[in-house]
Amino acid sequence: MNKLKGLLLLLLGALLVDFALENAVAGPQLKLFHFELGRLPAYLLVYGSLIFGFLSGWLAFALKARRQKQAAAAQEKPEAPQAAQEQVL
Repeated sequence: MNKLKGLLLLLLGALLVDFALENAVAGPQLKLFHFELGRLPAYLLVYGSLIFGFLSGWLAFALKARRQKQAAAAQEKPEAPQAAQEQVL
């Protein structure tokens, strides 16, 4: 199975390199609020968008998991003192 994973990673790397080489020409002029940011190759725009999307999704998932963990911890804490009070009575 490791050989298959290595082969697939090698194939993916070759595809990424080929895409970068084929699209190395400068893309359109980038502008933001009427400021010219320059020209970037098309592959940098695509790879940058992919990385930005991946990081945004990862951050959103991490924040959601953190909120769920805090909510679960908050639900457990009030139950413990109530159980202790019932045992005392």
